Amino acid sequence: MDTGRDPRAGRRRERGRIPRALVAAALRAPVLTFVIWAALLGASLPGLLRLRVDTSTDSVLDRENPAWAFYEYSQELFGGDETLVVALEGERPFDPVVLAEVRRLTLLFEALPGVRRVDSLSTVPVVRVAKGGVLELDPALHGAPRGAEAMSRHVREKLEGDRIAPRSLMSEDGEVLAINVVLEKGTEAGHEALLSEVYELAGPSAQVSGVPVFRVETNGRTRSEILFFSPLTGMLLAGFLWITFRTARAILLCLLPGVLGAWLMMAAMGALGAPLTITTMILPSIILALGSAYAMHVIVAGAGHAPLSELRPALFSVALPVALSGLTTGIGFLAVALVGIEAVRFVGVFGSVGVLTVTAAALTLVPAALRFLPLGPPPPLGALFIRNRLSKTLVEISERRRVAMILAWSALLVVCAAGVARVDVDTDATQWLPRGNPVREAYESIRSRLSGISPVNVVIESEGSVLEPETLAAIDGLSRHLESLPEVGKSISIADPLRQIHGGFTDDPSQPLPDGLPLAEQYLLLLESVDQVEDLVTDDRHGANVLLRVDHNGSSHLLEV
Repeated sequence: MDTGRDPRAGRRRERGRIPRALVAAALRAPVLTFVIWAALLGASLPGLLRLRVDTSTDSVLDRENPAWAFYEYSQELFGGDETLVVALEGERPFDPVVLAEVRRLTLLFEALPGVRRVDSLSTVPVVRVAKGGVLELDPALHGAPRGAEAMSRHVREKLEGDRIAPRSLMSEDGEVLAINVVLEKGTEAGHEALLSEVYELAGPSAQVSGVPVFRVETNGRTRSEILFFSPLTGMLLAGFLWITFRTARAILLCLLPGVLGAWLMMAAMGALGAPLTITTMILPSIILALGSAYAMHVIVAGAGHAPLSELRPALFSVALPVALSGLTTGIGFLAVALVGIEAVRFVGVFGSVGVLTVTAAALTLVPAALRFLPLGPPPPLGALFIRNRLSKTLVEISERRRVAMILAWSALLVVCAAGVARVDVDTDATQWLPRGNPVREAYESIRSRLSGISPVNVVIESEGSVLEPETLAAIDGLSRHLESLPEVGKSISIADPLRQIHGGFTDDPSQPLPDGLPLAEQYLLLLESVDQVEDLVTDDRHGANVLLRVDHNGSSHLLEV
């Protein structure tokens, strides 16, 4: 029997039951709706205050990848690889004033929390064999005479033939001297305070660079950019809403869900210990825009319907589309949560939290507000023009010019495909800062006079001892080859101190490698007191490390190396 009912209409009513129930509840109890949202904001405030910023590259790495596990393993073998480089420039090579400052700052930096070791001409032993075959492991500044000229001459003579200091502790011409502050692993949270101390102690004439410097700088810029771009997004939306509705009331109601969504999303991140990273920092602006878009549907539908008898059916008509928009967008974000990279996963998880929040706010808070702040009909040149003139015109053109429209979009896709093919994937934290920025200028200066700040560990493992003549020669050859690359500023391996000590004992200025395992082992026993050797070889002699300082910080250059 034909009852005259449309089954599709029944299904639509069933799908829209929950969204309409939310709207009806808000219209029925607007004050209670405000109280519930205010309570949510108050309860979430502690989480928002705990939100931290972390723009380190660690946050965008896949920690389930075997490469990450190997990186952690290499740090267990040879210690953390993060270093602050403090460069001091003198008026002449080995300027006594700068040498004295190196000695003073080295002592001060060693006392700072989070510092594992300080390498400078005041602490790094220079491997030398004096007359009579006496091994000397004194730093270059040790025993330097007080007189200016005598001090410079003493340091210069002591560093002759040294393989460690050039481009690491001093420039080739000796005019720039460096203090390398090696940091403890796992102290990233204290880097900002540590850097403040380093800057204060070193003074304005020193140049400071290193991965921690860029991390702290980008963290600060991320905070300021969030404080800048989120309000900027709100201002641009407010301008568009003013043109559309010509009333401050509509602007307030449109922006309210986005503000609440961004607030609760960031509060959830803070409560769960998820930081704002270089990927998740985009979320507040996105949530603000989505909240305004969903609220606009509700406001346009409710405009001009002040009595509750008119307002309820008007808002019911858009409840389902708004809910479906929010749910599908939330599902899209959740799909991103399946990615293994933590920072990308956070975009998906907390993006969906923000989207569901703004959807709920658009279906409850905006209808409740319309009970107290009813809107008149939209102005002819605003929302009505977009709905009745612009939209209809676009649809009519698409219907009349179907083939031309398809061809135009196809041509645009071809052009876009050509652009996508030329996309270059590269991450370089130094390029995030503009030229002229003091942090970037210090990096450029240190890179050109000394070597770059990007550390790379090349770990060699052997079933036998890495001090076997053939293995040691291979490590030495690899180190020298890598240092010859234009991207590499400095390379150090266990072969360097062994060359110096063997060259000293054999009185051979070419500094050859030891020609046997027992001799290499004996030399290494003599170097046991040198802390820096721990960065180059393991205690069991089955592992060695070639330390690189790369001049180009871009990920593509590092991959080429």
